[in-house]
Amino acid sequence: MQCLVCPSTELFVRKNFPQRLGVTIVVLGFALSCWAWYHHMVVATFAILMATALIDVLLFAFVGEILECYRCHAQYIGITGMDAHEGFDLEIHEKHRQQMARLSMAAEETGQPG
Repeated sequence: MQCLVCPSTELFVRKNFPQRLGVTIVVLGFALSCWAWYHHMVVATFAILMATALIDVLLFAFVGEILECYRCHAQYIGITGMDAHEGFDLEIHEKHRQQMARLSMAAEETGQPG
């Protein structure tokens, strides 16, 4: 499959969930468990940690997947053939990130908007 926005064929599958919200849930659970531990509430500490882990597992189980382009970050929901694509690959991502940085630098050097 090819991206409909740009000519790239390098796409990856990921969960359709904002990463910042996921990190916020984990950090909040950690902070609350630290607060409970500080106040010697051992049962509450582990209950908070287990609840945070349960929320994470439920989100992982019930949130759908999307297909995203490495190059332009276009996202596709409900596309058939997503099984043909793999998960995120840092090497491919870095290749596209560096290519965009080089193009941006070249545009700055020539005075073109980039």
